[in-house]
Amino acid sequence: MDQAKWQRRRDILLCIVCIGIIGWFVWSLLLGLFFHAILLLLLSMAVAFLITPGVDLLERNKIPRVFATVLMYIIVLAGLFLLFSALAYSFIQQVFSFRDIVTRFFGALPDQFNYLDDFLVKRGIPQANIDDAISQIRGQLVGFAQAAAANVVNIAFIMTNAFIDILLILVLSFYFTLDGKNIRNNLKSIVPENHQKTVDVFEDALNRVVGNYIRGQLTLAAIIGVLAGVGCYFLGLSGYAIIIAFLAFLFETIPMVGPTLATIPAVLISLLLPNPFPRTFFIILYFVIVQLLESNVLGPRIVGHAVGLHPIAAILCLIIGVQLIGPFGALIATPIVAAAWVVIVSLYNSARGKTADQMLEHSKRKPLVIRPPGVLLHRRKRVNAKPVDHAAVDIHEVEAGDQKVTTPIVKGNPLSREHINLLRPVPDAPTTEDQNQEIEDQ
Repeated sequence: MDQAKWQRRRDILLCIVCIGIIGWFVWSLLLGLFFHAILLLLLSMAVAFLITPGVDLLERNKIPRVFATVLMYIIVLAGLFLLFSALAYSFIQQVFSFRDIVTRFFGALPDQFNYLDDFLVKRGIPQANIDDAISQIRGQLVGFAQAAAANVVNIAFIMTNAFIDILLILVLSFYFTLDGKNIRNNLKSIVPENHQKTVDVFEDALNRVVGNYIRGQLTLAAIIGVLAGVGCYFLGLSGYAIIIAFLAFLFETIPMVGPTLATIPAVLISLLLPNPFPRTFFIILYFVIVQLLESNVLGPRIVGHAVGLHPIAAILCLIIGVQLIGPFGALIATPIVAAAWVVIVSLYNSARGKTADQMLEHSKRKPLVIRPPGVLLHRRKRVNAKPVDHAAVDIHEVEAGDQKVTTPIVKGNPLSREHINLLRPVPDAPTTEDQNQEIEDQ
């Protein structure tokens, strides 16, 4: 029996390794050929994950799924349009204002170079070396400006492609939301009948891990964006609060390093403005507080019960994701690895002899919790009953009819049932004389 179990575990481990190797090669091939299509597909599935709970809620209220899906998309698009209309003008104004600040900063560089030139000459550095270094720096700045001007020509093309991609994402996500159950049932029908429960286990775990992660991460990003914008508004960057909030929202979608990246735009803008100190110091202090709030309070409550990995594993996921896919890899690396971990854990439990019904019942009874990166979850302490000092116990006798009941009481320390049973005196067994006296009385 042990030999059979060992062979089964060995076969499962070999299958996992082979599937991983094959998946790696297939992913590498598809990544080079169909990266854009895969990206649109993943984004469409993410949008469908966000909207499906609202559609299911409307469907439970006797609204047909088609009308519920259309209604949810109308509500979401209307809300995004109102938000964009309210913030677009201010956002554009702040972008142009930031551009003017950068232009003035680079325009003041020659004066800074002259000051630096005089300072270095007084320190004995040859003028020829200083001129060569300054000419190289100016040449690099001119090249950067020319490249930026050339890229401006491609803005219309980039915006057109972005608009088409957004339409494709909306259309695909609409069909995923509308026919998601039919797609699931059709895919599940391919699986043999004896493996249907295992598919249910994987589906339940993946829905909780991936779906809750996406919703929780976007909610957390929105909260951090609002906090960043409000804080910068009151700390002297009121003219750039919206653009900082928008950038903080984007950076916060990246696990672990997002809050740190969100600090960079605010600090750079503060340094480019006149009189940067002590304003920059207070901005850094404020973002440190936001970082602590996000890591210890908001993160565990919003995303902590969805997915998480050890900090080392999360950092490796980010590095590998960026190397394989680019910046977008930092967004999807963590949920993909967490989903793979769920599959591996399910296979491991299956190898240990647990049936699919047991794993599914356990997952419904006790949600899967993986410790999120950088967050310490509070553990419940097991409180053991302490032995009671018998000298501190008062035995009280209470009359109940013809009998007397003894009740032990400890001042300020309620006794457990076990201690009460131990402290209650045991009645003495009747002696032979007592039995004889009872017979004579009768």
